[in-house]
Amino acid sequence: MDTAFSAGPDLERLVRQELTDAGFTIEPSLMSADGGLGVWHDPTRGVVITWDTAADQLVKYATIREAVQLALRTILAEAGHQFREDFGGLELIVTS
Repeated sequence: MDTAFSAGPDLERLVRQELTDAGFTIEPSLMSADGGLGVWHDPTRGVVITWDTAADQLVKYATIREAVQLALRTILAEAGHQFREDFGGLELIVTS
């Protein structure tokens, strides 16, 4: 059994803490806003992490988005998590 599904809330708390310790702001709602991260447990996929800018600024801030995604992947990998990208890299899905 995949630990993302059996330990979802615990994995979400762990991921939230690791990202907060790394200096990221975790938004209280599911969606990211003002440069913070959206983090939630999806029982069918795992812990979802998203960072976004306003839709009209996606191209303008593409380099920043890539830097944030690289930082997130690095933090998750160093913490020993298994994860994958979804929706063209707009979401990271942590499965263990």
